[in-house]
Amino acid sequence: MATKHEGLNLVKAVSAFSRKLERFTSANPSAEPAHAMTADEIRQKKIDYYEQDFKLSVVNEYKKFRFPYKTLGAHAPAADAIANDQQQLLAAYNIHKAVVEADTQFRTTDTFVKENLIASPLVQMEQYTMGDSFVYLQCWLFYEQQAKAYVPYFAVQQDGSYQLRFAPLRNFKLGYKEKEVAAVIKTAFYPSETVDIF
Repeated sequence: MATKHEGLNLVKAVSAFSRKLERFTSANPSAEPAHAMTADEIRQKKIDYYEQDFKLSVVNEYKKFRFPYKTLGAHAPAADAIANDQQQLLAAYNIHKAVVEADTQFRTTDTFVKENLIASPLVQMEQYTMGDSFVYLQCWLFYEQQAKAYVPYFAVQQDGSYQLRFAPLRNFKLGYKEKEVAAVIKTAFYPSETVDIF
């Protein structure tokens, strides 16, 4: 059992602590007491971090396609490979567009282009056919080359091989992930563009 003297010491200690606390809060009235983050706040922080990391990753990857020699080095084999892939895709686009225009101009009811199949080494490259890199080439063609009439894509054949095809822009839809990548590219590099690939 506490004595009267111990009880007075306890009251004095609490009173002294209260005065110190009052001085502290009056010295910094805008300070809010720290609080533990809720589960929703933690989840939102993780989402924000993921979005920032994703955007940075997309921007850094697209720089390789937009400026391969500047980003990867003037004599880098990877820069040569990207530049070659770009030229292959641009050539395929120009061939497709020329065939469609010629067919439109010269076709008759009995004579016309039935299938516009273009052979391309790009169909052998897994980073484009099965990986996530083709959207960067698509955006390069669309924004840098202003090739906006048709959008290239890969069609899977019955034998499991790939065929490079082109769809009119109005009929083309990117997949969800590719759409996110293309949106980041447009915002970061081409904010004044009025036509979107997605």
